[in-house]
Amino acid sequence: MQPNFKKLAKNYEELGLKALRALIGKPSVYDPKTITSDVPYGAGVKEALDYVAKLGRDYGFNVDTCDGRATEISFGDNGPLIGVYAHADVVPVSGKWDHKPFAADIVGEGKDAKIIGRGSSDDKGPLIASLMAIKLLKDNGLLNYFRVRLVAGGDEERGSSCLEYYFHTLKKPDCDYGFTPDAEFPLIYAEKGIQRATASGKLDLAPIIEMDGGVVVNAVCDKLVVTIKADKTLEEKLKAKGLKVDVSLAGPIMILTFYGKSAHGSTPELGVNAALLAFKALGEIYNIKPLLTIANALEEPHGKNFGGYTYSEGFKEAGDSTFNYGLIRYQGGTLSISIDHRFGEKGKPEESFAALTKATGLNVTLGGASKMLYFDPKDALISTLMKSYKHMTLKLFDKPKAIGGGTYAKEAKNCVAYGGTFKGHEGNIHSPNEYFYVEDFNKQIAIYADAIYSLGQLKK
Repeated sequence: MQPNFKKLAKNYEELGLKALRALIGKPSVYDPKTITSDVPYGAGVKEALDYVAKLGRDYGFNVDTCDGRATEISFGDNGPLIGVYAHADVVPVSGKWDHKPFAADIVGEGKDAKIIGRGSSDDKGPLIASLMAIKLLKDNGLLNYFRVRLVAGGDEERGSSCLEYYFHTLKKPDCDYGFTPDAEFPLIYAEKGIQRATASGKLDLAPIIEMDGGVVVNAVCDKLVVTIKADKTLEEKLKAKGLKVDVSLAGPIMILTFYGKSAHGSTPELGVNAALLAFKALGEIYNIKPLLTIANALEEPHGKNFGGYTYSEGFKEAGDSTFNYGLIRYQGGTLSISIDHRFGEKGKPEESFAALTKATGLNVTLGGASKMLYFDPKDALISTLMKSYKHMTLKLFDKPKAIGGGTYAKEAKNCVAYGGTFKGHEGNIHSPNEYFYVEDFNKQIAIYADAIYSLGQLKK
């Protein structure tokens, strides 16, 4: 008979919430300035991983700090291995916040109570909920027939080098069944492929001197700073276009700050790219033809304007291809644009980027890539996780999804994305005022406890 995980989870809500707020308080953003041989991702990420390790030790688990790349919390010696892969690193803070991004303030009451903070939803809330679920199982003697490993990675937001190191350098074993709580419920059975790239070229964009915008490649550029030759008429011309631009004069130059709206790189259509606003406005005002050509080619987020568009026919939930332009630099006459491209089974990144080169004149250099991920919805892993979700939420008609986001499921074998956000509570991931509902956090503890326990019974 299945234990009553909803009832058991209530004993871990307060403890888990305290741990979560403390973890959000660690500014775990990749920081090249504080990297050493023992601190591969910087001081903030190390602080977060060390805190997770401390929790693991305090709760009586075995802990491996994995050379500073990840924190592994494990328990059990026999039976099938259940893996849970979450991440402790976060994207940099950008945009206007109503609360301090690392203060973990709780606003609202009852069902409306939520924690505000960078990483609250992506992925610290689900990480701590998973830890509480495993602690629940251990405390109640429910880990007798299987092994469990919770891995908190330190570099998911930049491409998951942490799990690459975990599996291929440290030679850690693959799990028999696993999930990553880093997407949305009920479950993700397919993920688009991802191709990172950089488009660059030597261009004369006078009177523009320099441009600098964006924080990461997989988030919409929500601010672009432009250094340009002083022009007394420019501010009025920008206002006439209805743009939100801060203008400051510094002798013979002006500093312009264009603002857009951040969004996750897998859904650029939900954001507003500040760089593309600037390209179009300044291109029109000064008749900068190369800039207008680029703006017109890139302003549609699915690649239709330059001939790079593809559509997922086999998995219609995956839908259109997307192109996110996350990092923009113009210095010394060279323009550089970092691109995050997502695509379904019909996607051909090389052909799409060849079309971009033809349309803009920019040279494209391909970077890191990951193939599309697909699981048969009838697979035992999928059916077991869906059963736990439905049992805990009573949402009996929800179905697995395909998404544009890329998760640890592409790095870890026998693994899918499972949670952690619920429909309508998406969490403002990669955006200002990122949040995580307290009630959702409590639900996750029960769901993940039921799921891990159920997966552990598949191969007794």
